[in-house]
Amino acid sequence: MCPKNQGEETEALLGLIDRSNELDSTALSKLLNEHNIDKLKLIAEHTIDVVCLHHPKDGRYLYASPSTERIMGYTIQDLEGKVPYDFIHPDYLTTLKKNIVTSSTGFTGKLDKVELLFKTKHAGYQWYEGYTIPLFNKDNKVVLVLSCTRNIQERKDAEIERQKREVAQQNLLLSSALFEKKKAIIKKIEHTILELEPNLRKELRTILTHIQETLNLDESWEEFLIHFKRMHPNFYRNLSNAYPQLTQKDIKHLAYIKLGLSSSDIAKAMLMKKASLRVSRNRLKNKLGLDSSLDLYKFVQGF
Repeated sequence: MCPKNQGEETEALLGLIDRSNELDSTALSKLLNEHNIDKLKLIAEHTIDVVCLHHPKDGRYLYASPSTERIMGYTIQDLEGKVPYDFIHPDYLTTLKKNIVTSSTGFTGKLDKVELLFKTKHAGYQWYEGYTIPLFNKDNKVVLVLSCTRNIQERKDAEIERQKREVAQQNLLLSSALFEKKKAIIKKIEHTILELEPNLRKELRTILTHIQETLNLDESWEEFLIHFKRMHPNFYRNLSNAYPQLTQKDIKHLAYIKLGLSSSDIAKAMLMKKASLRVSRNRLKNKLGLDSSLDLYKFVQGF
């Protein structure tokens, strides 16, 4: 039994194939010709693209492939008398107008794809990518405009998620680098106080204590973890379970690597020279029981 909305051409072809014992490319072509099955219509019923024909003067819909209902929710009856402007988000009307004018005047240069927010029948606005092509008659006059459009909502969602992750990663790096810099400043102040005369140290050390209280290490680490876990929810737990001997500094070092930061960026964030970072990294490999030649960037991918 054929599924609902299979399409007339598809149903006819499947019925014939059910009665055929052997089928190759030659036999299929013969079958299609003998029973007058439209190959283009057969393809149009199953394509993942929306293929339409438009009037060259105003862009109104003259034909829409059967896939239009499956992909956008609209039948050809829904589109009758309509133009693409009726469905495009207002922010992209200018882009669409330029595209249609170019096709209607017969420009046949480089094929440019455009991305637009298109209002579907049941799912609201979604992202689509498409292009238009002018069709000429024998007098080289544009008589139709063909549009081919594909839903790219999933790709757009992935792009937005990637951008969010990149912004979060940069914010994480900046906040961590700032915190490390503050710690370094506190260390310098403390070192300076220790060089003062004993009668001056006590009062100044009290002031230093107050400064240190504003720089709560535990809170900063927790804040780092909160943001990091949003991007890599299982990393900290899996790493801590496998290597309980790691310190917060060790895990933070590995977290930076997991974020894909370069050695130069990690050195800046941890306020280290590159030479010191290499030493720290070798010590970290020893803690993890890893060969010194192993790339830590590959190691962290397992977590």
